[in-house]
Amino acid sequence: MSGYFKLVDAHEGSYRIKLVAGDGTLMAVSTTFETKQDAAAGIAQMREIAGTGPVVDQSRDSDELSQATDSARKAAAS
Repeated sequence: MSGYFKLVDAHEGSYRIKLVAGDGTLMAVSTTFETKQDAAAGIAQMREIAGTGPVVDQSRDSDELSQATDSARKAAAS
């Protein structure tokens, strides 16, 4: 099963989006949205960002991500 977005109730009548991996692992939780329509628009925006957004690594060991990305790119090319 592929991952999915779960729309859940938040405090005071608002909503949150949870991104869940296919194995059930919680991957991300959104900010709150006032309406379901706003949450649906948030899902559309998350899909676009996830599909096209770059990775911005600001961690202390960011060079390790660059090395892993380069290795994966080289493996895919061969």
